[in-house]
Amino acid sequence: MAITSTLIELDRAADTFLPFTYRDKASSLPIDIATADIKLVVKGGFTLVPTTNPANPLGRLFHFTEEHAALLGSKPRDFMVTLSQDGIDSVLWRGQVVAIGFAR
Repeated sequence: MAITSTLIELDRAADTFLPFTYRDKASSLPIDIATADIKLVVKGGFTLVPTTNPANPLGRLFHFTEEHAALLGSKPRDFMVTLSQDGIDSVLWRGQVVAIGFAR
């Protein structure tokens, strides 16, 4: 599994855990998103809601299962991470996700 700023590679034979921290653009300090309404949406694929991150009380943890990887083809798909506040969605991150390897 590899993660760059805009590409997530999921291995079809294993679960992937992706820690997610959101930082203030001016100060680069982490913003507390532990209880925020956040989701990762894969275009034409699935929506994933993160869990709390025991290693970082200010961040979240996305858990991609082998089933998530199986839903993806070998071509990258667009994704976005959104934050919902007061009925308004904001996009925090955009990129692409792809599954690599083979399933067991």
